[in-house]
Amino acid sequence: MREDKFLCGSLVKPQQWLPAAARRLGCAALGLLPVLAFGAGPAPAALPPISAASAVSPAQVFQRMNADHWIARVVSFADLGFAGPLVLGAQETSREISLPVPPGAPLANAILQVDASFVRADGGRTTLVLSLDGFPVSARPVTAERGDGSLTLAVDGTPRASGVVRFNVDWRTAINRENTCSDARTPGNLLRIEPTTRFTYRYDGSAIQDLSSAWSALPASPVIMIAGRKLSSEAYDSAWRLGVALERAGKRPQIRALPAVGDVVDLQGVTVPSALRAIPAFAALGDGGKRRIKDLAEVGALMALGQAGPLQADIVVADRATGSVVVQALDELRAQLPAEAQAPFAEWRARSLDGWGRQLASGQVRLANVFGRPAIVVAPDAGGQAAGLFTQIWQQLAMSPALQVQAADDPRADLAAVSLKYLGAKPATLEVLSRADWNAAFDIGAISSDGRGPGTLVIDVAAAPGAARTPPVVSVFMNEVLLSARELEATGKRERIVAPIPRHAVSARNNIRVSFVRQQASDKCRETPEAYPVSVLASSHLLLDKIDASGDFSSLISGFAHGVSVLVPVNYLYDAQNSLPRVISLASSTGVSPSRARFIAVADVGPPKIKGPFLAIDVPLKDSAKSEVKLEGGRLLLAEGSDRPLLDISGLNRAGLLEVIKMGRDTGAVYRTLGREAPVIDKPMQLSAGNVAVIGMGGLRAEINTIDPSGEGMTRESRPSLTDHSAWWLLPLAVLAFIGALAAYAWRTHMRAGASADEGV
Repeated sequence: MREDKFLCGSLVKPQQWLPAAARRLGCAALGLLPVLAFGAGPAPAALPPISAASAVSPAQVFQRMNADHWIARVVSFADLGFAGPLVLGAQETSREISLPVPPGAPLANAILQVDASFVRADGGRTTLVLSLDGFPVSARPVTAERGDGSLTLAVDGTPRASGVVRFNVDWRTAINRENTCSDARTPGNLLRIEPTTRFTYRYDGSAIQDLSSAWSALPASPVIMIAGRKLSSEAYDSAWRLGVALERAGKRPQIRALPAVGDVVDLQGVTVPSALRAIPAFAALGDGGKRRIKDLAEVGALMALGQAGPLQADIVVADRATGSVVVQALDELRAQLPAEAQAPFAEWRARSLDGWGRQLASGQVRLANVFGRPAIVVAPDAGGQAAGLFTQIWQQLAMSPALQVQAADDPRADLAAVSLKYLGAKPATLEVLSRADWNAAFDIGAISSDGRGPGTLVIDVAAAPGAARTPPVVSVFMNEVLLSARELEATGKRERIVAPIPRHAVSARNNIRVSFVRQQASDKCRETPEAYPVSVLASSHLLLDKIDASGDFSSLISGFAHGVSVLVPVNYLYDAQNSLPRVISLASSTGVSPSRARFIAVADVGPPKIKGPFLAIDVPLKDSAKSEVKLEGGRLLLAEGSDRPLLDISGLNRAGLLEVIKMGRDTGAVYRTLGREAPVIDKPMQLSAGNVAVIGMGGLRAEINTIDPSGEGMTRESRPSLTDHSAWWLLPLAVLAFIGALAAYAWRTHMRAGASADEGV
């Protein structure tokens, strides 16, 4: 069997294969030619300066760091949500992927490394066309039966106002057919693109001038920097609110604590410039691996490594202790520097650290340079206001590098409908050849108020007529649950799809997908199939219904969006780096609004008093003994209201349990840790129709409904009514029965009148 490989988009024979490193370096150089030829604009005027690692003196190290405002970034397909390979061929032959970049910032050294392979079982003329921002940059024929399709593309550094580089992959096969109406599909010709495909670039950090652009420039996994492992109640409150706001924006936040003396730091991959190794604080960090910090000078050295060090921050919660820690650490480091390095170090310090180390005013949110990169610095009492500011509605108003935020919240109104455009969805026109998808996402907190939640999804579309007689089909999904589907008339006019939303399909974070499918056909197969436009219109909206309190997660999520008390034990504040991810994940999973919630750190003085909805995390409540779920150490007992337990197991560790309970008139959720160690919960869970969730190291492990274990309530919800399309035939039957009853009544009346007349005669 023949097996070939790509080299820069061209095929080479096996005997011509090069080492991987040489092949990629050659591809990066050659790949630059098509990009420059087809680029959308000029390259940036400035290029990154020489790295500080090659400096010959401490003074030169800090001079180069002062001149370097370029930030390196790597975005893989896995970061974009691709859990597995992207396969093109058969039904789907092209795909456009949006690669995020900071809006309006020049790029440098931008390289797209495509990790791909292909198989060709059906022959024909196969072509792979790659495009960037709508411009083709590579077009190559593929003739081998199988091979390595990896290649490297250079991307021009033009600033993108949209914040994305559009990467399009088009994999098509044309076959010679004796019969013009034979099947032209080639299901055996497939291109597989791995999730390790990555976009590597550097962007100009000096182009980030305001808070809005700083929020838009955040990476897929932004780092929230906190002052230390122990936080004040205010700072802890701000940190979890910012984490939930990032989750709502589709990010995966990470928590990092500023190291203190005695902490262990991981220095793997950290390179200390050789010019700094003569300084004791830097010399101690040069061996790599894990090291325990001995003094404040070493803390200052970690900061002074800048982007080359382990301390990277995208958002900083400026606790009141932050300023003093930073000042002391840098003063200790300065005492070890030679005289000629004092001036450049002072310049770097003023530019990179002192700006955010100073005390912030109450409610202030500020853009500052932190460890050599732009970061959002939030006052310890401004987390809720910042979370509200960086929502879809208000983010574009953050047009200043520093703001004093007194209030920022979603508009509250007793609405019956909410436009999808208001929720951030963008109306779009798609060119549909065989199939295409339109996607949108919304957070439950953006629409739930006064006990209302999503009840019906209304999608307005307009489709142009095609050559095929078979009408196009549109299908509407929410959280991958099919809500409705219908054939379109395709006259270019508005058509409406009304899709009732079952309660179990609602989650804290909801994804809408509208899928269009067209039948490819032409006049006796003599015409080449062409794509036809389909539009999702701006009038698409959600109808809100009253959500009944059924005691499961779906109704709880809708109720939490209006306001909830979040309770944590006070010892969570003493282990903030480990406990904050748990609080952020549980709050995101249950639909807690970061701008409307109330935060309570509970001391060990007895059960707290709660008013209104609540989320209690490892906090014992007064009426929790009434729960059917009992925890004793590592033992889990599920009683189900009978003498015989439904479940009784022990030995559990690194597990947790989330349960919906009622205290008086108030309904809330209680999380409890099973065993001695809590599970690592680093991402939200999709909760639905259960009222008990068992959580493990991988996230949600089981969801149980102890109120309705058989799902009878769900079947009642899905029973057809007279207004459903599935029961349309009941209406004419009812009309006929009514007419028959009237006729029978009239006949009997007539017969009685006739009998009375005969008796009178």
